[in-house]
Amino acid sequence: MATKIEVLTQATIEKGGVLAMLYFDMHGSDKEKLENLLVDLANRLNGEKGVVYSVGEIDRAIQFGDKYSAAAKVTVLTSSFSVLSRICDNFGPIGIEILKPNEIHLSIPDAQQVLFDHVKMMSDLLREMIEKTMTPEERKKLGKLMEARAELGKDLLKKGDSAPIPKKDGKK
Repeated sequence: MATKIEVLTQATIEKGGVLAMLYFDMHGSDKEKLENLLVDLANRLNGEKGVVYSVGEIDRAIQFGDKYSAAAKVTVLTSSFSVLSRICDNFGPIGIEILKPNEIHLSIPDAQQVLFDHVKMMSDLLREMIEKTMTPEERKKLGKLMEARAELGKDLLKKGDSAPIPKKDGKK
């Protein structure tokens, strides 16, 4: 007889869900802090939108010289592949193993969502890097450049299909 978890897992997979194993590791000088961070990570996964459930196994931190290393293995059931992809972007596991289903088929909207999530994550990361590494003067120059690009984009949108975009070879 199937358990409630097995029934829930099978029903979710039949609706497009994905069961996966995510592997995480952390390194640092405070053993207790590392272990607590991994517990928190596993707990936060349960609260993510589209996560049906997650169950984690956290290994005790091991000392290497003056540093510690700790690892976690988390089984996660998501409502869709796009949710799993977003989780990978946001949580950065060092490894992933898709357990079920054997094949994943994406609709065009789902595929677009996966790609959009990747673009958003990269955009957020780049924005953070820029904000932390640029001087105020450099940020101001970049802001002006982005405003000019936005205006150009607005003009292109107004033109729509009436102005074909030339290809790299110069032909229309």
